[in-house]
Amino acid sequence: MAFLWAATWRNRIRRQLERLRKPRYLLGVLVGAAYLYSVFFRRLDFRGSAGTVPEGVRLFAELSLVGSALGTLFAAWALGRDRPSLTFSETEVVQLFPAPVSRRALLQYKLVRGLLGTSLGALFATLFLGRTISPHPALFFVGACLALGTLYLHSTAASFVRTRLSAWGLWGQVVRWGAVGGVLALVALAVFTSLREHPVPEDLSSGRALRGWLQALTVSPGVAAVLWPGRLLVAPALAQSVGDFLWALPPALALMAAHYGWVLWAEVPFEETAVVRAESRSRERMLRASGRMTRVGSLTLSRPPFRLLPRGRPEVALIWKNLIARKRMGGGFAVFLAFIILGGAIAAMMGDTRLFTDTRRVLGPVALALSVMLTVVGPSAFRMDLRMDLPKLDLLRAMPLTGRQVVRAQLAASSLALASFQLALLAVALVLGPGVEASRLGGWWWPGGLALAFLLPAVSLSGLFVQNAAVVLFPSWVPADTGERARGIEAMGQRLLAVVGTLVVMLVGLIPAGLVALVVGLPVSTLLGPWALPVAGFVAAGVLVGEVWLGVMALGHAFERLDVSEDRPE
Repeated sequence: MAFLWAATWRNRIRRQLERLRKPRYLLGVLVGAAYLYSVFFRRLDFRGSAGTVPEGVRLFAELSLVGSALGTLFAAWALGRDRPSLTFSETEVVQLFPAPVSRRALLQYKLVRGLLGTSLGALFATLFLGRTISPHPALFFVGACLALGTLYLHSTAASFVRTRLSAWGLWGQVVRWGAVGGVLALVALAVFTSLREHPVPEDLSSGRALRGWLQALTVSPGVAAVLWPGRLLVAPALAQSVGDFLWALPPALALMAAHYGWVLWAEVPFEETAVVRAESRSRERMLRASGRMTRVGSLTLSRPPFRLLPRGRPEVALIWKNLIARKRMGGGFAVFLAFIILGGAIAAMMGDTRLFTDTRRVLGPVALALSVMLTVVGPSAFRMDLRMDLPKLDLLRAMPLTGRQVVRAQLAASSLALASFQLALLAVALVLGPGVEASRLGGWWWPGGLALAFLLPAVSLSGLFVQNAAVVLFPSWVPADTGERARGIEAMGQRLLAVVGTLVVMLVGLIPAGLVALVVGLPVSTLLGPWALPVAGFVAAGVLVGEVWLGVMALGHAFERLDVSEDRPE
């Protein structure tokens, strides 16, 4: 197994180095490496201990890590399917399952691989977080390995137990959910009892008051009992001295050894499930690579975005198809909007102890900021266009449509979906935001919002045009959207280049729009005052749409001359 792992990594590194002969991969690696160095590695300091960690940082780190550990434990029992969590690749199934290898040996093999993966995660956590929350990064790494490894073993054992309980039928589900519900009830009772003894203070504006209340709450018997399993896991990683680490190490090792024995005891047959999952993943990769489907498995049929008539403009069928693909990609607007409202409410609660008092002050700016942010990140996130159909360019070329019709239809689907998100968020900001009640905004709130309603979708449309133009002009540089996200430094560098290039072209296109809006808006402002903003925004949006229209005409001719047999992306 060690030989196989070493050979796999050697071949992977060799293949990555061979790909650097192509300029797009070499440039992507250089840009990605420069980004990682400037953002992360440049800030790392390996010149010894970082000194004593402040008490507030320790408390926040402990509560965050303990909460993450307890959340992982809960997810191991409440979420996911009732089957073994062990996953084998198709190569492992073909090579190892027919071999004279016992089930126990296969289990040991997967456990070792899983523990190696958790060690890699602990290494990254140590590089980027260890020096902030621990004066001894080496001790933090060992403690993080123990904690993550124990959580991995717990999740594996829990999947085995859940598989056994599912075989019992209804009684197994009653036992499982009865146990989960009982534990949650005990936790709620303990927290409620502790909150009665240590109620939330009326004034939590200062960090010292908040820290004092959290310290008193965490040492109370009820909350201390709830946090005890998580604290036992993270204690070695958060040790502030060698003595504290040695004191916390034996319980953590004993807990990990107990989980290892639990996994071996709870072992269930996993070969059939592993074979089915490996075959499903292999079939999914093949279908995605061929561009014949986006997702394998059961699809929930939903109402199409609109009724497709048998007669009409043929490019409307492409828009209809791409909008359906957006719905199958997941993520409804209602869930997104509920998340925004909940986030605004939580932010308001953090700013004022009175429940939901200042929600409008937070919710409006948050929705407005997200609407503007979608103008930048939306063109890269909404890919129901030529980027999605890149593996099927030959089919698009074979359709009885002109290049202009294809490009126009592909661009329309993404722009409609993105504009609907932006306008909905902007409506939330205008209706629920501070509005004219804010002294600094005054009469500029509604005029500025209406101007953004014209301007933001137009700017997003220009960004989507740049992204689709790259598919037609440089198809080999655009990764095929086959459902599997490309990974690696070169892929990250290529995404950064795409984002920067899109922003640069968008800024160049905004110059004439801004000049025309300025020429029209200044004379009108003397008559309309703040309401000249919607007029200027409408004019600027018209100029941007006109630029995109001219670009679509030129891009349609380029699409008709595109040779799909050359520069096929990998």
